[in-house]
Amino acid sequence: MNSDVEWVSPVDWESTSDVSVAELQKIIDISMMLNSTLHLRDLLELALDASQTLTYSEAASILLMDKKTGELHFTAATGIEIPPGVIVPLEGSIAGWVVRHEEPAVMSGAEDSRHYTGVDMVIDNQTRSLLAVPLIIKGQVIGVLETINKFDDKAYTRHDLAILQVLAGQAAVAIENARLFEQSDLIGEIMHELKTPLMALTSASDLLAMPQLPQEKRSEIVSLLQQESKRLVKMTQDFLDLSRLESGRMHIAKEEVDLKQLIPTVAALQESQAKDRGITIVPEVAEDVPMVVGDNGRLRQVMLNLVSNAIKYNVPDGTITVRATYDDAFVRVAVIDTGKGISPESIPHLFERFYRVPDSEGYSEGSGLGLSITNKIVEEHGGRIEVESEVNVGTTMTIVLPLPEKEG
Repeated sequence: MNSDVEWVSPVDWESTSDVSVAELQKIIDISMMLNSTLHLRDLLELALDASQTLTYSEAASILLMDKKTGELHFTAATGIEIPPGVIVPLEGSIAGWVVRHEEPAVMSGAEDSRHYTGVDMVIDNQTRSLLAVPLIIKGQVIGVLETINKFDDKAYTRHDLAILQVLAGQAAVAIENARLFEQSDLIGEIMHELKTPLMALTSASDLLAMPQLPQEKRSEIVSLLQQESKRLVKMTQDFLDLSRLESGRMHIAKEEVDLKQLIPTVAALQESQAKDRGITIVPEVAEDVPMVVGDNGRLRQVMLNLVSNAIKYNVPDGTITVRATYDDAFVRVAVIDTGKGISPESIPHLFERFYRVPDSEGYSEGSGLGLSITNKIVEEHGGRIEVESEVNVGTTMTIVLPLPEKEG
């Protein structure tokens, strides 16, 4: 993005009265479509298509602020290929200027060192002109809407800005509504999941209050109360973790993590649980496995959860292997069990929150959030989880983490 920029305050532009009746009707139609969906991806595509079409531009993009890190990153684009998640600095970029000043900007012309050139390294596009407006909701900037390269190499006009500002206002409201819906949807699902242990606790308490209840039954009910109380505590912690992850409030440290120490530690922590079922845990970590950069505590949580699942769904006297390998770009930690396996139709849903594999014994005892949380933590580290499974043979879940780029 090497061009000369003219920074323009909103007071220098004509108001939306510059927009024709036909264009206003088009914007109203788009607004109705934006408000008809609560799926973030769908509404971002609608806003981008409308922005590109109404300003006669080659491309459009939306950048959103990360609530956790305060970083600005590309979330969606049309007309150009920009990998989602590419970070744009708040200093030294047009979009960053728009966020900091809460004002639109237009650029055209020759080179200017103030512009962020990092995007040129990941997209095949020459930016000749650009119009950017802030996405503002309740007085707070949540992102930036951009249109790029007006057709026929014409300059962006006051008319284009008026249209884009109206679209940005509608898009900001729609984005906020989608986010609120996701939060309320999660709350509804949480309340539904809490009902089962709460009802069990209530019923057990009522039974204990009955004077005619035999002593041996009292002991059983006390055991049930303890079990359901522990379950409720675990579910609550899972809900808090998921909420922090989805809202961007969970802090992920960036430190060197030694897998040669972490993996044996995880195996030792799970040894007692494994022995109860005659299961053997075998750590296989080569001496030359390099350090990864991440949060040691959260990565331990990930591996503990995967090994715990491998124990739960393994066969008696089975084996679990935790194997670390690497290549030039990635470290892979595979948790390999000799258990029941997972059906092909269930694998795509494993990381969905509250999903439970059908007909799997004991699965309902959990929150249904463990794998969802595990997957999100790995994604926060820039990695992914790969799943291979064969029914009645076993399952391999592999954590793939990027290695730090080599200097020079």
